[in-house]
Amino acid sequence: MKTSISEDDADVAILNENGKRPADDQNKDTKKRIKTRGLYRQPTVNELNRLQETENLFNSNLFRLQVEEILQEVQIKEKTEKRFQQWFTDFIIYLETISNDDTEYNLSEQTLVKKLKVKLPVSDKLSKTRCMFKFYKFKDVRIVGSHALGCAINSKLRIDLQISVPAETYTKNDSINYRYHKKRAAYLAFIASHLSKTESVQDLQYTWVDGSETKPVLDFKPSGKLGNHLSVRINLVCEEESYKLHRFSPTRNNLREAWLLGSEGESTDIGSPTPYYNSSVLSDLTAEANQELLNEILLKSENLKQAVILLKIWLRQRDLAVPGHVINLIVAYFVQNKRVNNIMSSYQIVRNIWIAIKTSEWDTKGISLHKGTDTPALEEFHQHFPVVFIDKTGYYNICWQMSKGIYYALRRESALAVDMLDNPKINSFLPLFMIPVKPLMKFDHILRFKNLENLKNIIISKSSKESRLYYGLETLALVTETVLSLLIKGLGNRADLIQPLVDANFSWPVKKKADKGHEEKLSFGLIYNTEHALNTVEKGPPANLPEAEQFRAFWGDKSELRRFQDGSITETCVWEAESAADRRAINTQIINYLLELKFGIPEAAVYHVSEQLEGVLCRKRWGADAAARAEESAARTLHAFHELRRDLRQLTQLPLSVSAVYGVSSVFSYSDPLPPLPRAPANKPWRRGDASLIKTINKDDGTALLPEYVPVCKTVLELGHSGKWPGDIEAFRCLKAAFHLQISDRLREQYSLPAQAYPTHVDVLKNGLVFRLVIAHPKEITLLRREMENGVVKHTENEESVMLQRDTVLLPRLRGALHGLHQKYPAFGPTACLLKRWLSAHLLSGHVPSVVAELLTAAVFVHSPPVTPPASPTLGFFRVLDLLVRTDWTTDVIVLDFNEDMTREEISELEHKLTSGETPAPCLRIVTAYDDNTPAIWSASQPTAPVLARVTALASSTLQYGYKQMMEEFGDHLLGAFIPSLSGYDVVLHLSPPLVPHAGERVDKKPTLRRMPADLLTDLIPVVEFHPVMKYLEELRNAYSEFALFFHDRYGGVDIAVLWKPDINDLRDFQVANVHALMPVTVDGETKYKVNTAALVEDFRILGEGLVKDITVNS
Repeated sequence: MKTSISEDDADVAILNENGKRPADDQNKDTKKRIKTRGLYRQPTVNELNRLQETENLFNSNLFRLQVEEILQEVQIKEKTEKRFQQWFTDFIIYLETISNDDTEYNLSEQTLVKKLKVKLPVSDKLSKTRCMFKFYKFKDVRIVGSHALGCAINSKLRIDLQISVPAETYTKNDSINYRYHKKRAAYLAFIASHLSKTESVQDLQYTWVDGSETKPVLDFKPSGKLGNHLSVRINLVCEEESYKLHRFSPTRNNLREAWLLGSEGESTDIGSPTPYYNSSVLSDLTAEANQELLNEILLKSENLKQAVILLKIWLRQRDLAVPGHVINLIVAYFVQNKRVNNIMSSYQIVRNIWIAIKTSEWDTKGISLHKGTDTPALEEFHQHFPVVFIDKTGYYNICWQMSKGIYYALRRESALAVDMLDNPKINSFLPLFMIPVKPLMKFDHILRFKNLENLKNIIISKSSKESRLYYGLETLALVTETVLSLLIKGLGNRADLIQPLVDANFSWPVKKKADKGHEEKLSFGLIYNTEHALNTVEKGPPANLPEAEQFRAFWGDKSELRRFQDGSITETCVWEAESAADRRAINTQIINYLLELKFGIPEAAVYHVSEQLEGVLCRKRWGADAAARAEESAARTLHAFHELRRDLRQLTQLPLSVSAVYGVSSVFSYSDPLPPLPRAPANKPWRRGDASLIKTINKDDGTALLPEYVPVCKTVLELGHSGKWPGDIEAFRCLKAAFHLQISDRLREQYSLPAQAYPTHVDVLKNGLVFRLVIAHPKEITLLRREMENGVVKHTENEESVMLQRDTVLLPRLRGALHGLHQKYPAFGPTACLLKRWLSAHLLSGHVPSVVAELLTAAVFVHSPPVTPPASPTLGFFRVLDLLVRTDWTTDVIVLDFNEDMTREEISELEHKLTSGETPAPCLRIVTAYDDNTPAIWSASQPTAPVLARVTALASSTLQYGYKQMMEEFGDHLLGAFIPSLSGYDVVLHLSPPLVPHAGERVDKKPTLRRMPADLLTDLIPVVEFHPVMKYLEELRNAYSEFALFFHDRYGGVDIAVLWKPDINDLRDFQVANVHALMPVTVDGETKYKVNTAALVEDFRILGEGLVKDITVNS
């Protein structure tokens, strides 16, 4: 039998002459040959069509696969859908058994409640609304919303049921003073009462959505297992013939001032318009018409449905309070306007909608689904609503509950989404649809209120009658918009976004009364404009213009006249700020001032999530001096460095001139938590040349005193070009030492700067700070690589050459990039300082290199999607922790392309190289554009896998702690996140605090109110880099790293924690080369050897004599 092989078949069937599949060994070679042929066959027509479709309709092939996968993942399971349809059929049959009730009930009495045996879902605010109610049975129950349209999401699935209340339920006058709403609530209670008698539903509850106490809904779950997968919500609407739509036009009044504000008697005056109240009724009147429009547009197209699902996932991940039906209608509008169509792919539809929203102006130029001219004009809606999107009928503003803050957030997120799609260097799918954006990760400042009820009372009492009438009983909306308007006007261009964050959904059992103390949460998230946010001067209009009077009225006593250098005289507000930290707190000052001025809300009544960790960046020993803070000290160091660089380049009488000077210490990128400070003159120092010697000083009790710790600022020098450098490494280094001598002599003679030469470097004192100069030359690296093999010279990398290249070639480039990053984003430096203090506080500073901590921080600023780079160090710190927790370090590679010079191909090649396993790769793979041929060199040896796991676990705990303190409670500080636990370590060495550098700078120490010395050391280099604890740790690690790991807080920690390695208790064989620290033990009559930990602890004590005060051994 002849076997034919089709190119369309992926699996090839192999048959023998009997028409049967041969044994495996019989056709082994044939199978291999045919599989290979199938693997390299020509693509089929279907595959070519799909490839072309992907190129035309999607961002990339990977993006298409990811979109298909997520759509598959969120699709409602067929089994769940089948169960729901069965349940719904039975549910409808039961619901239809409800009958008319001819009794007329006075809703101001309790007669109806006693009959139904459930409570009415109305608040006490409606108690003065008087009306009579009679129950008429509804005609049908419809599934509406996303499930009916086929674009629901499986996660947290809620199916909406819509019941139309018969028109005869309402009278003509029910449209005023919440009579409609009270009758609606009574009708809902009838349904709740009927459902409470069946076992097919469970958890029957009323719900106020978004704090609206006048429009309750009914929530419940189907009984049994189906209730684990979905919930059901019943919403009531009214039949279209109940009222004429024009009765609820934006300019009409349906809420009488006398009724709302408690005036005596019923006034016949028609007050100001009540568009907010009108819209609450219109949402029910127009529901069926808008649902029909959606059915007409969305039900026909799978691509449109998929686009809606993607948009809802995107919004859910961003925690944006935009209801699903608004998204449905937005898509319908752009289909109607031919901006998108059902032929487009879901990707194209979503992209076009994002572009349209990005460029929209719904706050000034609204949009409408209505085509006629017989309805109120858009301008009429703009006079009464912050955002305008008119429905099919032309009367109902779909965005009536949307504040400007939410709309601006939607527009901003759309712009960010388009930017991500247009960036070919990232896989935009992940930040768009997979990464949740919590408020703590998104905003630079979050304003919270400690007592919302008190805030409501204050703002309502100070609101105008028009405002109170506009919002009616929806007091939360009134408060939200009032505070939002104040913040927008007060902060101006300091904030790119001010977004209200409302959490006011409240549910309660139908047989109980609504809890009066139910908690509503209102806060505001701010994203700063880094160009203007730190300005200390708020410049107003010129004094001779009418706007100046408005400016003075708004700002009160804070407004003053000022003359500027350009000759202008304007109204001005000046905010006090001595340091960079104070400038970051200016927005807090403004908010506190305005709330106090406008509403009498004291500073103690508000809570700012913004500056909780600023205290960690202060120098505890110089607490009274703003100049001693980290950023100010770093700026002073950079100023001195620039002067020294100028001096070095102008040195004369050198064989080779200094061509370039680069700073490589952390202080040069503002990322040193304890940067060097200028020193006061020493008292009778011991000296050798221009350098001090360590002087023995004891207290009266004989305790040794430590000379003040002086760090050096390391710099790299490049000399002018010359071909006369020797070709031998030792001769090369001798010549470098000679240069050191000459440079120190010339600095001393030409600029009178104290300088001390050493074989490896030169130390020089400038402006009270010590700089260490190291000469770098590429030939030294080449000489280190050179080796002879069989008389042939070869150049191979070795550890010494790699380290020299890292420290003298790569690090200067990287430090320059990090310095530029801080100049662009001023929060980078202090955020890196916070991360280093946190790592060190948890005793991990010796296991996570300083540069790695800086690169992790830089990743938050360089790779910021799906959010923008932070402007607050505190919230920037939590974003770094989130990065540590969220990243899968077994597979992910972080590539930092500071200047966006790398192509997508280069980035992909680097990622493949580090993840393919072809070459050894570190546990933490973080690569920069400056790594040359040594990618991930900064984390090549540290951190190890156990340390990285520990860092990730600590980051997760700190995130939870911070979220609880700042977003659930009102924690004044977060220093608990910087307190380590020593219980998990085997041995703890307690050190003598006077011998520990920076012991006074520990996080838990109280600051002392001292100022920095006025007189600076100018004639003698102090003792530098003398750190007994680090020397002791170095000895411990060199001698005992085989048995233990050592942990310490380099920023003043007074403990060294010791962790035995996992094999410490293993039995070992006696070997002469490995007898160190072993002791004999008898096991089953045979002599074996194990590590003598007690002897090791005693060794620790002996080595640390004078430094180690006490030792604790944990059992």
